[in-house]
Parts: sequence; C-alpha cells; structure tokens
Amino acid sequence: PMYFLLANFSFLEICYVTSTIPNMLANFLSNSKVISFSGCFLQFYFFFSLGSTECFFLAIMAFDRYLAICRPLHYPTIMTGHLCTNLIVSCWVLGFLWFPVPIIIISQMSFCGSRIIDHFLCDPGPLLALTCSRAPIIEFFWTIIISLILFISFLCIMVSYALVLRAVLRVP
Repeated sequence: PMYFLLANFSFLEICYVTSTIPNMLANFLSNSKVISFSGCFLQFYFFFSLGSTECFFLAIMAFDRYLAICRPLHYPTIMTGHLCTNLIVSCWVLGFLWFPVPIIIISQMSFCGSRIIDHFLCDPGPLLALTCSRAPIIEFFWTIIISLILFISFLCIMVSYALVLRAVLRVP
C-alpha cells in the first residue's frame, strides 16, 4: 500500500506543478505577464483541487505509517488493497469536489473593468479584487473552506505521528 500511495502522490505532484509552472514560465519569457479571465478560473480550480487532494493524501499516508508502525501485525489485514484503493479514490474525488461550488459562486459575481489579472497564479485575492462590490460573505466562506481542509488534514497527520511517537517512546 505504501508504494501505491507514493505512486499516486508522485503523479499528484506532477499534476500540481503542471497547473502553475507552464504559465509562470510563459510569463518569464514574454512581455505580457497576465492571465485571461477564463484561464484564471481553470487554473484556480485545478490548483486548489490538486492542493486539497494533496492535503488528503498526506493525511492518509500518515494514517498508513501509523498502522505500519503501531499495528505491524494487523497492518496486512487492515490496510488491504481494497481499503487502500478506496482511500486513494476518496482523496481524488473529495479533492476535486471540494471547490466547484465556491468557484462557480465567484465566477457568477459581476466584475468591473478589465478582465485581465496581473498575476501568473490565480487565487481568490486578485479575483475578488476585480469584483464590482466587496463580498465579505464570499471571502469568509472561502477562508472557512480552505481552513477546513488544512486543519482537518493537519489534525489527522499530527494525531497519527503523535501515536507513532508514543509507540516509539514505549519501546524499552
């Protein structure tokens, strides 16, 4: 299971980097350092979806290491190929289903002036700065969504490694 997780994580990292680096390199080589409005939303979706998928992957990889270290005799019966596949599919699906609603909400807002964003990376700050009126509810909602992913993943990772550390410290 660990190698299956690492293979998926490696593929995820390739995709994650590919969502931003080509545009950044194009900006270095050209005089125009902008991203189109539609390109922004596409990059916005993939960047945040792949980022959230990465957080979920890190959490299940920590869980996998917890099982391998703290429950070594039960590991093969708990972390079966079926469970591993379900965890991996869940990470991909949850990562890509986490952001469509807020991105659709932001894309339906009215934007004033130029629809050109002076950044190589499209994130909520530059996008919400182009709206005709401030949307504090959307900003708050966006902050909550991102915070949930980070805190849930961080909590899972910290609990897994705290249990691993406790098991290691109990060894005479």
